[in-house]
Amino acid sequence: MLAELPIEDVILQFAVVITAALVVQLLFERTRVPGLIGLILLGMAIGPGGAGVLPEGPVVELFGSIGLLYIMFLAGVEIDLDLVRERKREALGFGTLAFVLSFAPAFGAGLVFGLGLPGALLLGAALASHTLVAYPMISRMGLAGRRPIVAATGGTLLTDTFSLLVLVAVIRIAGGEGGWSWLVPVAALAALSAAALLLIPRLARLILAAEKHTAAEKALFLLAVLLLLAVAAEAIGTEDILGAFLAGLCLNRALHRREELKENLEFVGRMLFVPFFFVETGMRLRLDALESATTWLFALALVAVIVVSKSLAAAIAARLFGYSRTEGLAMASLSFPQAAATLAVVVIGMEMDLIEAVTADAIIIVIFLTCLLGPLLTRHAARKMAG
Repeated sequence: MLAELPIEDVILQFAVVITAALVVQLLFERTRVPGLIGLILLGMAIGPGGAGVLPEGPVVELFGSIGLLYIMFLAGVEIDLDLVRERKREALGFGTLAFVLSFAPAFGAGLVFGLGLPGALLLGAALASHTLVAYPMISRMGLAGRRPIVAATGGTLLTDTFSLLVLVAVIRIAGGEGGWSWLVPVAALAALSAAALLLIPRLARLILAAEKHTAAEKALFLLAVLLLLAVAAEAIGTEDILGAFLAGLCLNRALHRREELKENLEFVGRMLFVPFFFVETGMRLRLDALESATTWLFALALVAVIVVSKSLAAAIAARLFGYSRTEGLAMASLSFPQAAATLAVVVIGMEMDLIEAVTADAIIIVIFLTCLLGPLLTRHAARKMAG
């Protein structure tokens, strides 16, 4: 026998995850289903709750942790801040509507299903955010600059920021720091953000524009900014993912002007670190959860909350800003998928014992269903818009 299960050799663990992730992503790419779904299912299949091929250990945890930081970093990088600035009123309007109209019913559903106040708040934060899974398709079709698409992408900046701030507040309060103590790290984060947004873009322009620096040195600079801001955010009492998101915003314009460097950075992250995060997330879950009627009922209720609330937000925004029904559908469907910030909140909530396994299982089903539904509807709306 080549190896006993679970595999303890770290090199073999690494090889298994990388090889399996490649095969899964190639298979799912042919079905037009987002690869992250396949990676989560892969983690469920080979983890302790499935076949037991891989144990929970330092290799998967380390690369998974960096993968989460990378996801939040890329979320900050991929937003076109110049377009959002041009349409800031529309982005602010849709983002606020999407957050409020999603947070309130998700919070209520959490209370109804007995999660308690901290768990219900985290559920609201998780589902009020959204991930632009279908944005690459929109971009390829030449629609990224259309008003409703800009509003949806700008709204993502707002919803993700609000969700992560709720996460920080809940963690501080659940940790026994009552009252308004959670405002201290939030104020510290505001100061860190102001300093970073003032200094890092200037430093990035100097380093990235200098011909004497090699591509490798420039990439190392970008990674250093990502990791140092993540560490700084954690040091002031917030979460490292906020620092990673901030790093993406700080480097946003510099990277948008240097597409080759941006693509190389995304390649490294999506090839190496990000798959480990989704696989690790799947490893936390149990295959037998899929047999639970309660889990499915909870998940379907949450999907209904997402679809209704995001559609309502898009309909109101469309009426306010003069979008067509098709453009409203594009906005709504872009905001259906739950992935990056949702998973970040869930993983941290589980680590803090604020979210139970059954809730996490339901949210993974929600991610699966919304990442299937959202792109299908977005493709339909985009074709009509391209018309």
